[in-house]
Amino acid sequence: MNGRQDRIGFIGLGTMGAPMASNLIKTGWDLVVFDIDQARCATLKENTNCVIASSPEDVINLASRLITMLPTSEQVDAALFGEKGAVGGMQPGDIVIEMSTGQIDQLERQARQIQSLDAILIDAPVCLSPAEAATGNLISLVGGDRGDIERVSDLLDALSQRVIHAGPTGYGLRLKLVNNYMSMINHVLTAEVLALAAAVGLDRQLTVDLLQNTAAGRGQLLTNFPKKVLRGDTTADFPINMGIKDLSMAIAMFDQMKDNAAFGSLARQLFDDAAKAGFGGKDCTAMLEYFDERFTKESLQNVNLD
Repeated sequence: MNGRQDRIGFIGLGTMGAPMASNLIKTGWDLVVFDIDQARCATLKENTNCVIASSPEDVINLASRLITMLPTSEQVDAALFGEKGAVGGMQPGDIVIEMSTGQIDQLERQARQIQSLDAILIDAPVCLSPAEAATGNLISLVGGDRGDIERVSDLLDALSQRVIHAGPTGYGLRLKLVNNYMSMINHVLTAEVLALAAAVGLDRQLTVDLLQNTAAGRGQLLTNFPKKVLRGDTTADFPINMGIKDLSMAIAMFDQMKDNAAFGSLARQLFDDAAKAGFGGKDCTAMLEYFDERFTKESLQNVNLD
């Protein structure tokens, strides 16, 4: 019979957790699983290399390495520190791999609490979808000490096509939130743009075909940024002042429809701010330099000098 060192604990069998756990079982890992909704465990009962636990504490009693994959930081708190939480059975040297996408301050507090028990928490939120979770082809964004990460590298490799060490504990989550911030904004921006095109009479597929072949649709990180500002070149291929002009004309189409150009109005205001700060004649990609300068100033102003 396998001991604690040979088993992997897994708490959270939701949209991503269920295919992740199933993939580990399918590829020969011995799992101890728990979900507050016991019905989610039912599909795994027939696997001889899977034990269904009755609580998070039961999970850690049987496994020295624990994955948590839950919707919110509050649910992670409950699984780790609540009634019959995992800390009740935690032993020195145990390691928690927190793969949820939660709040940075709560994650770092959880890491400190686990550390106080002479155990370890690393963060490793993932990118991509349930399809990649089911095949072990996720991207894991990991924060923690390199030596601690090495202890779970076999497990991360089983779940992921790529493992990115972002920095100390909490930096995997920081990188995930940066990624999701851009992704969610792009969802809304893409929808607004396609709806605008239809509203002014353009064929949707014709518009999609164009945007798939220009920087607008392909994304600045795949087109202009690597050629310009990321190489230190902000000489104007297309200056910010021209961007203001073009944005203003596009916003006028919204005005004619008696509607609000949500992203366009914000972008024009930020372009205006950059121009007033002296960036107007630079390439549009120089918005990165503007934000770098602005964030640095704001960070310095927020430093407590007492």
